[in-house]
Amino acid sequence: MDKTFSLITQNQKDFLNFLRTKYALFHLSNVFFRDLHYGVMAYLDLKQIRYRYSEAEDLTRRLVESWQTQEILRKIDARAYMLNYPDFKKPPVKPAAPAKPAAKPASAPSQSSAAAGPSGASTAVGSAQKPETTVEEAVKATPAPEAEAGQN
Repeated sequence: MDKTFSLITQNQKDFLNFLRTKYALFHLSNVFFRDLHYGVMAYLDLKQIRYRYSEAEDLTRRLVESWQTQEILRKIDARAYMLNYPDFKKPPVKPAAPAKPAAKPASAPSQSSAAAGPSGASTAVGSAQKPETTVEEAVKATPAPEAEAGQN
C-alpha cells in the first residue's frame, strides 16, 4: 500500500488531471470522498494495479489526509471537501456584449415613393396596391378537409 500511495503522491499532478477528466474538478469546487475513492480505483486500474474496494478506500483516506496537510483539500464535512488547486481555475469568461436596441418598425411608404419605379419615376402599373389578406379571410378561402376527401 505504501508503494501505491507513493505512486499517487509522486504523480499528484497526473492523478489530479486524471480525476479532472472523470469528474468536474475546478479550483474551489466541492469534491466528495466517494468521488475521490472511485477515482483512485479507476487510476489504479489504469495503471493495472489491482486493489480491493476496502483497500482503495483506506488508500483514499490517507491521500485525503495528506492533501489536507498540504492544503489542497479543505474539509467541509465528513464526506465533502473543497479543492484548493489554482491550476484548475476556470478560464475567465468575457462579459456578454450589451444587447443592441430593438429595431424601430418601418413606417409605411409614402404614396409618392410607393408609386415610384426603380428609377424614381412614377408608374401607373405599380400604383395599385392589393390590401393585405387577414387570417379570417384566408381561413374562409381554404376548402374544408371533408370537401377535399370527397373529391378523391
